[in-house]
Amino acid sequence: MKPLKKTALATAALLAATVLVPGFIPAAQAEASDIRAGSCNAPNFCLFENANFNQGGVNHWRDITHEDDDFMGNHWRDNNGYLTNVDMNDETSSVKNRTGCSVRLYEHANYQGDFTGFDNGAGDGSLSDNRIGNDRASSALFFNCA
Repeated sequence: MKPLKKTALATAALLAATVLVPGFIPAAQAEASDIRAGSCNAPNFCLFENANFNQGGVNHWRDITHEDDDFMGNHWRDNNGYLTNVDMNDETSSVKNRTGCSVRLYEHANYQGDFTGFDNGAGDGSLSDNRIGNDRASSALFFNCA
C-alpha cells in the first residue's frame, strides 16, 4: 500500500472509532456544553450584548477571565454556549464582575479613552448611564486581584 493511502485509512479508522465511542464529545462541543448562557460564575467577568443581562433580548454573552486589550475579533456566545459570528467590539450593554479583581472597561483598544470600573461582585444592567456608555467597550483591564 502507498504511504498516502495508509495515512488516509488510518485517519478514517481513528475518526470512526472516536465517533462510535459512547460518551465521546468533540472538543468544541464539550467546551460549549460546559458553558451555560448567563451563568456568570466565578472567576468570570461577564459581558452581555443587551441591557439587563440580556433579559428580553437576544442572548449573546461572553465570559472572560483575564484582561483583553482589544475586543475586535472576539465573538459572542449564543444561548447554547456556542460562538456566534457576531463581533463583540463596541457591542456590550451590561456586565457582571465575578473575577476576584477590579475590572475597567475602556472605550478603545489598548485601554484608551473613557472607562468605567467594576469592583468584584459588581454588576451593571445598563452601561448607558456611566462613562463607558452603551455599545462602546473595546478592552478590559483587570487589577487589584485578590
